Amino acid sequence: MWLLIGLAAAAVAGVIAAYQFRHAERIYEGVHVRSIPLGGLTLDQAIRAIEEGLTPFSGAAVTLRYGERSWMLTPADLGVSVDSRATALEAFAVGRQGMATHSLWTGLQTDLLDQWDALRAGRAISPTLRYDENRVAFALKRIAREVDQPPSEGALTITGLEVRGVAGSPGRLVDLDATRAALNAVLRAGQGGTIPLVVQERQPSVASVESAAAVATALLGQPLTLTAPTADTVYRFAVDRATLRRWLRLTPKAASTGAMDLNVELDREQVTAYLKEVSAQINRPGRDALLDFDPLAKRVIVLSPSQIGQELDAKAANDAIAAMIHSLAPNPRPAQSAPSSATREITLPVKIILPKVDSNKIAELGIVEQVSEGTTWFAGSSRERVQNIAAAASKFRGVVIPPGAEFSFNRHVGEITAANGFADSLIIWGDRTAVGIGGGVCQVSTTVFRAAFFGGFPITERWAHGYVVSWYGEPGLDATIYTPHVDLRFRNDTGRHLLVKSEVDAAKGRLTFYFYGTKPNRNVEMDKPVTSNVRPPDKPLYQEDPALARGAIQQVEWARNGMDVVVKRKTRYGDGKVVEDEFVSKYQPWRAVFLFGPGTQLPEGVTVQPAATPRP
Repeated sequence: MWLLIGLAAAAVAGVIAAYQFRHAERIYEGVHVRSIPLGGLTLDQAIRAIEEGLTPFSGAAVTLRYGERSWMLTPADLGVSVDSRATALEAFAVGRQGMATHSLWTGLQTDLLDQWDALRAGRAISPTLRYDENRVAFALKRIAREVDQPPSEGALTITGLEVRGVAGSPGRLVDLDATRAALNAVLRAGQGGTIPLVVQERQPSVASVESAAAVATALLGQPLTLTAPTADTVYRFAVDRATLRRWLRLTPKAASTGAMDLNVELDREQVTAYLKEVSAQINRPGRDALLDFDPLAKRVIVLSPSQIGQELDAKAANDAIAAMIHSLAPNPRPAQSAPSSATREITLPVKIILPKVDSNKIAELGIVEQVSEGTTWFAGSSRERVQNIAAAASKFRGVVIPPGAEFSFNRHVGEITAANGFADSLIIWGDRTAVGIGGGVCQVSTTVFRAAFFGGFPITERWAHGYVVSWYGEPGLDATIYTPHVDLRFRNDTGRHLLVKSEVDAAKGRLTFYFYGTKPNRNVEMDKPVTSNVRPPDKPLYQEDPALARGAIQQVEWARNGMDVVVKRKTRYGDGKVVEDEFVSKYQPWRAVFLFGPGTQLPEGVTVQPAATPRP
């Protein structure tokens, strides 16, 4: 019996060994994928069998559902196919995993039992599936186009004066990523079925328009009156409701809940344009009094009275209108209420512009005596030069300099043009004199400078001429101007107003400027001008002038030495303080220039130069 048992065991072992040997490179019997038997096949044979039997893959469809709507997606729609190699490898692993995960004896037992179960009852392997990501994405986007719906934004429409508000409503948006994840799980399991479409709600940017509608209705329901009280009258401007409509601007605004509400705001540009028209009726420039001084009677004469100016404060007015609209928001009238016939009023702020020289306060100006004067002589000047001197001097008639203010010659003389009363005369033009508008104006600036110099006023800007000009006497006390760049400036430091008065005596050729005010307790001393660096001019220059006759010679420039001149001024105050000022003038040499007619015999050794247009 033991022999028979041994022989039987040996026979069984032999059968098992033979079975293992036969399937060393083959799938064990009984293993199949769906209806395709794979037992006894090599890995490559199994792969081919799976490809032939399961291509195309005829799996169950997947249905996506949203509410009452559904979309069925077949494996072909999603590009589902069988991974033949992965499936064949899974089939080949049946009966071979015990040895890999257990001890030798336990693993052998596990594998043999697994092989026996497959042989006896069969082993079904689920096919390993793969799908086309692009097809899945395309299918989901196609469905999303049918489902997605943008939110409906809240809106406010104003037709004429009728306000209509439409509240916003939410929209929906397919969550493609979440839906794809759920679909992928079903596809990997190789199962069909129904899965919900993942849809998110989209809130509108603007949901509520009730407050905006109420504000707009309240604003348009009443006319608006703007009043601007001034010293003379009260201006009134009726703003009709059509204009109010143009002033409105609707903008989204974050609410306390985190949502967005429609907000009524003021269109500042529209209001600014309206206020600009209003300003043209309200605004009035201020005007200083034009004064003169009678030195004999020692009193001020009012030539032209002052005028108080007024100006609409456009920014403050704009803010006041915006505040009115803002005040409607906290307790807006219901949109359905009837418009009121009452009139709202807003007071516009008007700024008063007081004159610096008030003819009603002459006694407070302190103009009681002569403070200083300056005189220059212009006898022998051409008629045009005299005209320019008189024109420039007239620009300073009645000029009053407030305490602490800086006097600017250019600001008062204005543009040197024919339209301003100036004529052509000789001016310094580059390196020579030439005919130009305004020759002689520097006679006036020099005279003003001397009045300021001998009055002890702080000189804040002064420029000397390019060369020594004979009209102005001893060098060092002249002052040139060239509008608008070269100016003469000084500061009124007397603490009282200063009246400027000019006097032109054409018969005697004398120009005088008087300063009237309250004479400060100071005396002015001038040291004798110190001259240095004297430089002789070049030899005379001769230039041909076709307009002159043969043999005619005409001198147009006279020689002047170049030099540096320093003038020192000492101002002694009653309290013992002494202020010293130094005025430096650097004059370039100026040579004589002669014009001669064509063919004129000239002295030997003279410098001849073709006539040319001088440059400044």
